[in-house]
Amino acid sequence: MIELQMSKIAPRIIFMGTPEYAVPYLEGLIASGLKPEAVISQPDRPVGRKQTIEPTPVKMAALKYGIPVLQPENLRDHEWIEKIHSLKPDVIVVVAFGQIIPKSLLAIPPRGCVNVHPSLLPYHRGPSPLQEAILRGDTNGGVTIMLMDEKVDHGPLLHQASFPIDANETYETLREKTTSCGVPLLTATLRDWLVEKITPQMQDDDEATFSRLLTRDSGKISWELSSDDIERSVRALNPWPGTWTTCKDKRVKILEAYSIPTMISDHERGTLFQTTDKQNQLFIACGIGTLSISRLQLEGKKVLSAKDFIAGHQGLIGSTCV
Repeated sequence: MIELQMSKIAPRIIFMGTPEYAVPYLEGLIASGLKPEAVISQPDRPVGRKQTIEPTPVKMAALKYGIPVLQPENLRDHEWIEKIHSLKPDVIVVVAFGQIIPKSLLAIPPRGCVNVHPSLLPYHRGPSPLQEAILRGDTNGGVTIMLMDEKVDHGPLLHQASFPIDANETYETLREKTTSCGVPLLTATLRDWLVEKITPQMQDDDEATFSRLLTRDSGKISWELSSDDIERSVRALNPWPGTWTTCKDKRVKILEAYSIPTMISDHERGTLFQTTDKQNQLFIACGIGTLSISRLQLEGKKVLSAKDFIAGHQGLIGSTCV
């Protein structure tokens, strides 16, 4: 009976999202015939060095498809709760919105708030699951479609899909994988959920792990760590917050590097050095092993290959980074 009703009456969907990451999910819903009635996104913010006020990527996508956009400063405000309630959504889809969803909003749609989380919950709950997967050296990742409750990434599971994480995976390549996997997973799961074909499964809290909250200082490199650990940080934390070190009072971003765990150096940890047999290569001594630097950038300067850095900054070779 429910399937018959859903085939005749299109579900009323609200989509909540803000960054570029969420745009393919919005477009996936539209392409599959599940066009939202409205989109809720964060308020427009100043962007870049000139601090120009720009609309969020999700807002721009919504307007392109003629979808009304709401931009509450605070979702807890009674006025906004009433506005969303008046739209009478059957379900709310949330992808990287950027605010805590209050209980008063979670209770509005009869089919709940459906969230996309780029990990295999209960692993890597929290704000940075993609980075966490790389930092921990995971070999398997995935996407979870879940029902939201009042706790972060805690609600019942609707569907999951997994994929391998490559040894050289970066944040950007892993994000592309989760999008390619997650968009069709969301649309298929949402269709089944709306006609009650899915029985939600509770998460096992005893198995839960948590991703860290990243700040601008999260990318500061500790050269006491192994070269494997530091390489994972370089792959996980670029482009933001970026991995960096200080060398002779100059801030240096490490943009691309690879670990040589078997290369043991007599240099002090953090020392930039070359070897006589590899004159165009740049190395840094680590707690265990050595890091080979492929691309780096002095603060305020252009990105350089190791070869170009060596040619232009010989004065930094042999110094110790902290």
